[in-house]
Amino acid sequence: MSTATAHDTPESGTLPGRYEWVLEPDGPMSVPSDPEWNRFSDVIRSFTAEPGVSYARQDAIGTPDAVDHNRGTEEPSADIGYDLQRFPVDTNGDPVDPSGYGILRDEYNQLLGSLLMVERTEIPGGNDGAGIRMYSVVRGAEVNSVEPTLDPSSEQPILMELGFQPRKVRSYAIHQLSSASTLEVVSDDADDTMDVTIENEDAPTSETISLDGTTAVTTTETFASPDAIWLSDEPTGDITVTDGNGTTICELAGGLTYSDDDQPVDGDRGVPALGAGSHATEIGTSFEHFVGDRVERPVGSPVRPRLNSGSWTVENDLSTASLHSTRAPTVDPSDRTVTVDADVAGPTVSHDSMMESLQKDQNDIEHELSGGIVRFKNTVVQSPGSREREASGQATAAISETFEASGDPAIVLESN
Repeated sequence: MSTATAHDTPESGTLPGRYEWVLEPDGPMSVPSDPEWNRFSDVIRSFTAEPGVSYARQDAIGTPDAVDHNRGTEEPSADIGYDLQRFPVDTNGDPVDPSGYGILRDEYNQLLGSLLMVERTEIPGGNDGAGIRMYSVVRGAEVNSVEPTLDPSSEQPILMELGFQPRKVRSYAIHQLSSASTLEVVSDDADDTMDVTIENEDAPTSETISLDGTTAVTTTETFASPDAIWLSDEPTGDITVTDGNGTTICELAGGLTYSDDDQPVDGDRGVPALGAGSHATEIGTSFEHFVGDRVERPVGSPVRPRLNSGSWTVENDLSTASLHSTRAPTVDPSDRTVTVDADVAGPTVSHDSMMESLQKDQNDIEHELSGGIVRFKNTVVQSPGSREREASGQATAAISETFEASGDPAIVLESN
């Protein structure tokens, strides 16, 4: 239980943070041993993550009140918004921005991979008065939606928003030390005998020790800024890391804590270790702005005389299902829907939109950014704008229309 007071610094977006992602190398939920972390962007605008706990009340005859509340399959979620800096793919067509993992499919029509994401926020205070590092560890994350906002009236770069369907979201807090110390690790269950890796910031100091159940084990190395505590397996009992003198550094919940009976379920493994890998450095390139971009339909002609604003969206229909061995859901991709939304104006835009929709006019849309071209194949006007007239204050009768793409594939990325 927290001992913080109302006058302590609260969580906020102004606190120092780190937002990184990496491809899970051997399929969903796998963790690289030496991750080369990537930045989403040098400017993050928003981030959310939720474990998606699901409870159901347990009722019994003879009482109007719930007897208990029991847990089911988790429904985790995460999303991030950032200023677009890199085109989704490189010149070889391989993703370099995480949006590429939500746009492209492989030869089996599957997504190209799942992502591991770690967000870190630094907060003052803590059990030793040296600060707290709080982490969101998002595992098995498939990109569910990709949506850049295209607004020529904005001074800001293109806002790229990604929605994720993770398999597991966990939060960890690692309290920092006022002076370097060895660390003591212990479980409250005798069966916990896995390895525990502890690292300082950027892993100049790292040690892997063998957890010996309820017998405390002490590191030989001293740690001044612990940044990763990672278990080689899911623990059955609760794991506690201290400085050996009563100051708790980190607590990891075991499988019995997450279970509603005596069968352990989903013990926490902690924050993945860096190993010989590296944290992401500044990207350092210019951001993508919508002003000056080429947007045409058909190619060679403007979409409409005036394109006031717009967005395009790739949505993957991800299906989740429950498993008996874990509260983490399965995630399987189905249909991909590719749309372009546009707020437009001009002399005959409502007529053109209505007639093209009625007559199934099909044309490619191309959006050329500084980093490459996004091509939407065979688009039709799925939702034509409605014709509206106002008695006053209507200098421009703009309409909002939606184009939907089709083909195999319906969207193509071409990097410069």
